[in-house]
Amino acid sequence: MHAVYAYLTMTAVEQAGAIYALDTSRDCLIGRGAECTVVLTDPVCSRVHAILSCGTGGWHVRDEGSRNGTLVNGQKTDEALLDEGHTIQLGATQFSFHLSEEPPTATGISELDVTQTIVKDLPLSGESAESITAEQRHAHVKTAEQIDELLLLYQLTIRLLGCEDPDEVIQIALDLLRQRTGAEVVGFLWVNEEGELKPKLVIPQESHDQVKLSESLTLLVSQQGHAVWIANQTAKSATESLDHYADAICVPLVSRERKENRVTLGAIHVYRQQGRFRQSDFDFAISVANLVVVALVRARIHSSLQTNFQRLVEAFPGYDEMVGESESLRQLKSKALRVARASGCVLLRGESGTGKELVARFVHRASPRADRPMLSVNCAAISADLMESQLFGHKAGAFTGADRDHAGYFQQADLGTLFLDEVGELSLEGQAKLLRILEDHPFLPVGATDEVQVDVRVIAATNQDLQTRVREKRFREDLYYRLSVFELYVPPLRERGSDIGLLIDFFLNHFGQQHGRPELTLSDQAREKLLAYQWPGNVRQLRNVIDSAVVLAESNQIETTDLGLRDSGTDELETLRMDFWERKLIREALRRADDNVPEAAKLLGIGRATIYRKIEQYEITR
Repeated sequence: MHAVYAYLTMTAVEQAGAIYALDTSRDCLIGRGAECTVVLTDPVCSRVHAILSCGTGGWHVRDEGSRNGTLVNGQKTDEALLDEGHTIQLGATQFSFHLSEEPPTATGISELDVTQTIVKDLPLSGESAESITAEQRHAHVKTAEQIDELLLLYQLTIRLLGCEDPDEVIQIALDLLRQRTGAEVVGFLWVNEEGELKPKLVIPQESHDQVKLSESLTLLVSQQGHAVWIANQTAKSATESLDHYADAICVPLVSRERKENRVTLGAIHVYRQQGRFRQSDFDFAISVANLVVVALVRARIHSSLQTNFQRLVEAFPGYDEMVGESESLRQLKSKALRVARASGCVLLRGESGTGKELVARFVHRASPRADRPMLSVNCAAISADLMESQLFGHKAGAFTGADRDHAGYFQQADLGTLFLDEVGELSLEGQAKLLRILEDHPFLPVGATDEVQVDVRVIAATNQDLQTRVREKRFREDLYYRLSVFELYVPPLRERGSDIGLLIDFFLNHFGQQHGRPELTLSDQAREKLLAYQWPGNVRQLRNVIDSAVVLAESNQIETTDLGLRDSGTDELETLRMDFWERKLIREALRRADDNVPEAAKLLGIGRATIYRKIEQYEITR
C-alpha cells in the first residue's frame, strides 16, 4: 500500500505557492500566534484560527472559535472533512488541500525566483518537554532507524560539548549530515559584517569552487525562519552540475537567545544529485541544526572571552607570571606552592605595589580550585555603605537604588577563590559577617530572608600592620587569626637584588612591543639609575616608569631624562616605619660583615640573640 502525503498550498496573498507538508502524527495549527504550525500575518485571522488533524475518515479542519470563521469551498463551517482540491479560507488567506502518493514537490525554482517551496512545519527551536505527550513520545521512538538517529544525535551532543572552536562545530555537524543523509554536497553559510549570508564551508572541499549554494533558498529560510525541502521533479544524472540538483534541504540556524527577536547565525545546505531525501532526513537535519545553534553560540562566546582575556593579559605585563630569580622570590614561590595544596585562608603581607594579587593568582592556579573562578576585590575602593552589599549581595528593594537582585562576590566565587585586597579597610560589621563565612556559616544578603551557603577560599592581602589595628580595636582579633592560617610575606623590590634588572628588561620588551617601538634600548646611565633607585612604589612603580619612558623617549634609546623618578639623593624620607629601617639596617650590617651575624650585631650595637630574632622576624635571607 502506497503512503499518502497531505499538504497545503497557499493560493492567495504574498506567499502564494508556499507548500506546507502535514504530519499525520500531530495537529496543524493555523493562525497569527507564534505557537501555530503555519503562522499567518493576516490581521483578520485569529491567534489560533483553525486546526487540521488526521482522524477517522481522513483529514478534518476545525474552526477554533475565530472571529471571522473558516470557509471550506466557500462555505462557512465549524468542522469539515477535507478531500483532494478542497479550498480553505481564513480571513484573506486561502489554501488548497492536496492528497498524493508522491511527496509534495516544488517546481520552477531558480536563483532569482522562488515560486514554490516545501516549508516544514516543525519549530526550529524544538519542542519543550511539557508540550510532548506520551503518545507523541511513543510515535517518535518506534523504529530501529529512529533509535539509531537518536543515538547519533546523542553522540553529536557529546562531541559538540567539547568544541570551543566555532569552525570545528560546523565541520563536525556537516560531516555527520553528509554521512547520515547520503548527500553528495553539504555546505554552511555564515553572517558576514554586512549581515549577509555568505558561503563559509563546502564539503567535500574539492566541490567548493564548482558548487554554488542556492541564494534563493538562503533568502527564503532567512526571512521565514523555517527549514525548506526542495524536490525537483526532473531526474538528474550524477554527472550534472549541482546547479541542477535533484533534491535539496536548507535549514537556517536561528538563535532565540534575545527575547525581542530571533537572530539568524547561518544556514546549512544539503544537496543530492540523484533521488530524493526522505522525511527522516529532513527531520534529522532540523535536529542537527537545533544542536548546532546552541553549540555555535556557546563556542562564539567562549572564543570572544578568550580573545578579550588575551587582550587584557597583553595590556597588563606579568599578569600570570612571577618574574625573578632572587632567593627571596624563590622562597616565596616554594611556600606558595605548599600553601596552594592546603585549604585554609591565606594572608599576604607586603608593601603596596609588591605584587600581592599576582601571588594570589599563583596560589589559585596551583590549587585544586584552579578550574573555578578567582575574583579580586579591592576593599579600599568600595564605600563603607556598599561594602556589605558588594561582598554578600542584596535583594531588590533592600535600599534605594537596589532595583534588582545582586549576587555578591562570595556567591560569584562559589567553589573558587576570592582575593580581598586591603582587607584592613573592612568595616567592623563587614568583618563580623566575613568571620561567619570563614567559619562555614551561611549568610544573609542584604534584604534577604533565605540564607546562602558558599564554599570559597579567601586570600586576603594588606600593606598595614593588622596586629597594630587589632590592638587599636579597629580589626577583629578572631578574624585576624582566621585569615592568617597561612601567612606569606611578599618582599619589596629593593630587597630582590638582581630581579630589578630582570624586571627592567621584561617591562621594556613588553611596552616596546605594545607601543610599536621594539627597537628601543636603555642607555647605560639610565640602567644604572634604575638599579640604584630604592623603588618605594615597588614593582608597580617600576612598571609605570618604564611604560612612560617608552612613550616619551625621543630617540631609539631611553636616557636618564626620560625616567620619571625622584632624585635618589633627596633628603626626603621614604617612610617613618620602624620595621622598614630596622630591616634595612640589619641587611646593610650583614652586607658589611660578610653575613657574619655576631659581627653585624656589633656594628648595630645589639646583642646576638636580638639580631637572630630580628632576622627571623623580617625573614631576611643571608
